[in-house]
Amino acid sequence: MSNTSHQLRNFSIKVGHPSLPNDLILDEISADFLKLSCDDPIDQLDIGKRKAAVFHFGNDIRHHIEIDLIDCIRSGKNKTVVSAAFSSPEDDSAFWRALRRHARRADAPTATTGWPRLPVRAQYTEAARRQRVSFLQEHTGVGLDDIAATSLDPESLTRVTEAFIGTVEVPVGAAGPLLFHGQHARGHLFAPMATTEGSLVASAIRGATAITASGGVTTAVLDRRITRVPLFQMADLHDAMFLGQWVQSRFADIRRQTELMSKHAILKRLEPQILGRDLHLHFVYDSADAAGQNMTTGCTWRACHWIMAEIGSAFGLKVERFIIESNLSSDKKVTFNNFMVGRGTRAVAECRLPAEVTQRFLHVTPEQLVRGYHSLAAGGVAGGMIGVNINIANMVAAIFTATGQDIASVHESGVGHLTLDLVDAGAAVYASLVLPSLLIGTVGGGTRLPQQRRCLQMIDCDGAGKSPRLAEIICGFALALDLSTLSALVADEFAAAHHPLVKAGASG
Repeated sequence: MSNTSHQLRNFSIKVGHPSLPNDLILDEISADFLKLSCDDPIDQLDIGKRKAAVFHFGNDIRHHIEIDLIDCIRSGKNKTVVSAAFSSPEDDSAFWRALRRHARRADAPTATTGWPRLPVRAQYTEAARRQRVSFLQEHTGVGLDDIAATSLDPESLTRVTEAFIGTVEVPVGAAGPLLFHGQHARGHLFAPMATTEGSLVASAIRGATAITASGGVTTAVLDRRITRVPLFQMADLHDAMFLGQWVQSRFADIRRQTELMSKHAILKRLEPQILGRDLHLHFVYDSADAAGQNMTTGCTWRACHWIMAEIGSAFGLKVERFIIESNLSSDKKVTFNNFMVGRGTRAVAECRLPAEVTQRFLHVTPEQLVRGYHSLAAGGVAGGMIGVNINIANMVAAIFTATGQDIASVHESGVGHLTLDLVDAGAAVYASLVLPSLLIGTVGGGTRLPQQRRCLQMIDCDGAGKSPRLAEIICGFALALDLSTLSALVADEFAAAHHPLVKAGASG
């Protein structure tokens, strides 16, 4: 058989030949070789007989293509393998044309006139919810009693979700205590962590214990900004540059337009960025205690339509294409821009761990911890990591889920930069963590749900004025988790912490 043969895994093709009593299945094909098989014995074969075989491409395509039978081999008890070849290049081409027709027809979308529709999708009543649950149970054949058993009132979810049917429970563990010396977070705090990953809360507790035993963690908020970046495509570069200069001269007017949509999103500045004839206009806001993605979208949309109306009437300028978000805000995406400039809240945490603490709680010396950090940092660079961290996203996701944050924002919020150094002549470790793009809120969205609000109240982060405190708490606990996980990796305890068989093997 040719070394360039190809197994036809994606197509089921039957071949009927006048010299054979049964249809065969085409298993493999190359430029000069066909492998066919059937589950019945074939006692004799007319070798070298050129005859037209019938190739069945699905139910509706049949094609007569001439092949030459070459050999017949009995395989196993009854299975027969027949080798053949196309009789001519024209027959080979005819086969591939027919196969292409079959593939196109098989992949073609099927027009439908009716499909199952979820009932009363836009109604926020208990009766409508139960009607949707009943429909889904009947349509899927799956009982949804566990999901449908919810304490939430459908009428309270008008700006939280759509087509509400129920809830799923996620276990919430408490990590801590972690002693904070922050601008906004102070004292011994316990963090609610909603997670299904075993050992995660325990690891956070270990890291928090080590930091607290060392005197605590210092935290601060460095900046807070939320962006929306619309696109104005102009006729040429000249018009794009003109518009970029004009909008900056009208900042006060544009800011007033945004305030008509929200009093909470404060426009701080406009930053034009020109790419050819495209003007990407960065609207930079402070969204106070809301995460702000939807709020700033509405504000920016109103301001942009005012801009387009003004330049049209005053200068006859036409925007050839307008898009409310050009993807330059990197909403829910990891980018170098958000790592360097920030989006959301930029928070920082630091601590100092003496040798007696690292050895007692983390089972490593300061030198081992720092050398391990440098090795993992080098691995992160080799892998193209943005920033350096061990597992920030675990803590961000756990607190986000527990406190009603937009969970999809974990993608950009889980970026950070961990730094470790030896200090005090090698007798201690200095550790710091910067989270440049925490997309968080303490008002609106999922923070209004009763259980999520309780978790926010547990850390005194419920309501206005508490967003900076939440940022510091997340950053401090993320540092604790990173130090604990890094120590487990360096001390070769990571696998044992996650797998009982590894623990048993280590203890034995």
